[in-house]
Amino acid sequence: MLTFGVYPTENFGLLDALLISILAIVIVFAVLALIIGTTTGIQAANDKINYLTKINPQEENKILEEDKDAVVATLVATIDYNREFKTDCKVTSVERID
Repeated sequence: MLTFGVYPTENFGLLDALLISILAIVIVFAVLALIIGTTTGIQAANDKINYLTKINPQEENKILEEDKDAVVATLVATIDYNREFKTDCKVTSVERID
């Protein structure tokens, strides 16, 4: 006959059962705290990365928020300027010319 686990004997009392139950509860809460702490840390790191890499246009450049083609055109013009004049440049304003 196969037996698994620990079976109570005559020496196994209420205090022993209570101790095992409390120990199991503490282990479960410790694992949950570890999972919550890990996910909170990952979320904080992700928020910091998003903050550092997001481009926030200035008020005069609101066109970049509304038009994706304007963003691409601005990037292409900046790269073209950089290649032609071999110097760094900074976009200060963007205007639509009709």
